[in-house]
Amino acid sequence: MSWLAIELHKHGMVKIGRFKLTSGLESPYYIDLRQLYSYPELRNRVVRELIERFEVIRYSDVIVGIATGGLALAAFIAAKLDKPLAYVRIERKEHGTKSLVEGNVIGKRVVIIDDVVTTGGSVEQAVMVLRTSGATPLAAVTIVDREQGARHRLKSIGVELYSLITSREIFEALYSTGLLSAKEYEEIIDYINKEGAKSQHK
Repeated sequence: MSWLAIELHKHGMVKIGRFKLTSGLESPYYIDLRQLYSYPELRNRVVRELIERFEVIRYSDVIVGIATGGLALAAFIAAKLDKPLAYVRIERKEHGTKSLVEGNVIGKRVVIIDDVVTTGGSVEQAVMVLRTSGATPLAAVTIVDREQGARHRLKSIGVELYSLITSREIFEALYSTGLLSAKEYEEIIDYINKEGAKSQHK
């Protein structure tokens, strides 16, 4: 998957600096995959890789995206497989049906899609909402796992997390191809190690 790390970096989707994440954590890097859909060739390759590598996607009845990051990705996967699409809101809308789930998932086997997963909080919430709505979540699938506790957290509620690439793999590829300085690499790997260790003790 080193090709993916290089492509994401080339298109400015891997940023080095100081960033505050949705989870509230501060990070020395940021992965912004919202730009992925501006590059059809790369987008299509990523969608193909996800479908080919993770059979659970093909076994599901409905592809479920997490709004907003996972929704576009889920839509492309659903269209490619000619499967129904649904999505989960992180916050309940205050008008109409006030539903957290949009789409028919009752009695369906679903796979949950998000673009980047950090601690797994949003995916865990989606799992609970879907189960309450009568769906059976088979697994969660993401492009990038930031390795900050999501895999362990989801496993504890009976859901496997599958990812195309991890943060560590991204930065190892960038460092080995000279796209990252030794100082940047060491700081980021140290951060990944610390956050990973921290998540194991929660």
